[in-house]
Amino acid sequence: MHPDHERDLLTMLRNKHLARLLDVFHERLVRHGEPRGRVAIETRMESDALADIIGKQVKEGSTIKLAEVDLLLREKSAFHCSLADAVKLASGKPIIRPKVERERERAARERVVARCFDLLPQLGLSSESYARVVSWMHAGRDSLRRDAGRWREAELLAAVRAVALALHHAPGRNEPPVYLAELANRVTGAGAHGLDAKRPAGTLLLRALEFLYPETASRERRGSSAWRTNLLSEARIARDPVSVRVDTFGLMGDTPYLRELRRAALTRSLNLDDLGQIGSEVRCWNGCVFVAENPTVFTPLFRHLREKHREENHPTLVCTNGNLNLADWTLLEALVSSGAHVYYCGDFDVRGLEIAASLLTRFPEDVSPWRMTADDYVTAVQAEEKKLDPAGLQRMSRYFPGLVHEMSSRGHAADQESLIDLLKRDLNRFVLEGIAPPRQNEPPGGHSVLYSAM
Repeated sequence: MHPDHERDLLTMLRNKHLARLLDVFHERLVRHGEPRGRVAIETRMESDALADIIGKQVKEGSTIKLAEVDLLLREKSAFHCSLADAVKLASGKPIIRPKVERERERAARERVVARCFDLLPQLGLSSESYARVVSWMHAGRDSLRRDAGRWREAELLAAVRAVALALHHAPGRNEPPVYLAELANRVTGAGAHGLDAKRPAGTLLLRALEFLYPETASRERRGSSAWRTNLLSEARIARDPVSVRVDTFGLMGDTPYLRELRRAALTRSLNLDDLGQIGSEVRCWNGCVFVAENPTVFTPLFRHLREKHREENHPTLVCTNGNLNLADWTLLEALVSSGAHVYYCGDFDVRGLEIAASLLTRFPEDVSPWRMTADDYVTAVQAEEKKLDPAGLQRMSRYFPGLVHEMSSRGHAADQESLIDLLKRDLNRFVLEGIAPPRQNEPPGGHSVLYSAM
């Protein structure tokens, strides 16, 4: 179209009485991809405005085919353009059908995701880290496509790069934890907050950890603070050195602090910084550590020991206060490394069994459930206890087949608080006779004789 004709046509298209018709034309072209259907002329002003560009008067109240409008613009008007050309000139933007636009956006997002995969070989990842990152990205490819639609390409590439490096630099199972802010400084280039949950890299890191540790992810509501903390803990990433703790009683060790702590028979909450100072020195009494899920069990047990037994004969107790955090894991790893066997007592519900299962998975030869048999459950259960989640319970059947069968048949949870007297009796026997509770896979009624109590 000649520039002069284009200016003249644009002037006519700006007639306010054409606005409704242009909207209709645009909608039909977007829907069908070509001029199809009819349009009604509602007023005389619309008729006159349309006649100015197509050279034909259409009476108000009558209709005209869009194909005819297109033909008249092409062959009869002075402008010799299509209806689509006129509509694009009026709106200042191309006419794109939704299907075409969706396909274009899909292809663009796919190109961005492909670039995310392409950058991985440049990062110097270990073979193990590379495999973990690629597995997560393949499994979460649909999510990455959505991310490519909501974030800029540079943001997504930077976030994937940061997560890949974070997984590469994350500590191994027996290595000291790393702090989130320090890791963010190292891998994001965006400062200490680069891996915060609401930032792209932080969002992707949690998504990657959810893929890598599905059982841990299933224990809390997705997106909750506990869910985030548990996933970071599983990867040995801590928010800071002091915000998580483990409660203890009766620790031993050849340092002035641990000797004095034991002599005073005090409980002590230890954070990651404390454990970093004393972890390699910490020991338990006579090779066993007794772990309680709840402080309501831990408290009567350490009070009983203080009341009934001398300080030098206090067994070592640990309280996890629910799911194990990094401080819990760090202490238990140090104790197991020094030769300890862990006895864990938890509630008879899905959460308690999950915690026990996580310990059995981490330390298969060094952990035994404590008072968590089917018989113990029958002793503890009461009819008014809360109902159990059948699906969650069945996930635990491979760890505790007999117990899960009994719990499923009764359908009620039970608390370890109901067994406190039996737990105290076990500790008394351990102190006075040197006999520990049965270990995992020991014959029924079997007890471990650990030392001669003289």
